[in-house]
Amino acid sequence: MNNELLRHIISTIKYRFEKSVKGSQPAFGDFSLGNGSRSPRQIINHMYDVIHSTRVFIEQEALPKGEISELSFEDEIERFNTELDKIDQSLDHKPLHINYSKRLVQGPFSDVLTHVGQIAMLQRLVENPIHWEDFSSSDITTGLSKKTP
Repeated sequence: MNNELLRHIISTIKYRFEKSVKGSQPAFGDFSLGNGSRSPRQIINHMYDVIHSTRVFIEQEALPKGEISELSFEDEIERFNTELDKIDQSLDHKPLHINYSKRLVQGPFSDVLTHVGQIAMLQRLVENPIHWEDFSSSDITTGLSKKTP
């Protein structure tokens, strides 16, 4: 299996993301703390942009051109999940050098995980906290055709 660790990181992102948006009310997408902070919908839009740009760069060695449209909260969730599936497929088909892989972990993949944590924190603020779980024991398997929480 090509890029097994990177693909497992993508599966972990998807798992944690699904937990962070589970049970969200539609209004949660526009929840804001003010002072220029991003809403969950804007955070997910940014996460999509990061993963999409990373996938296109892996496939074409160039960054995509154009702006990313903003969608409804539910559509942002769906588009981001679809993009995670696409980057997983790309990683499965194109072996990457270890130094390239390290850059993906320290850059875009860590950035997206940080934003998943922001969404989880915002859920707690609207009284929809994420249920506790030992993530090191979670049922996460490489590849995205599996059940999520």
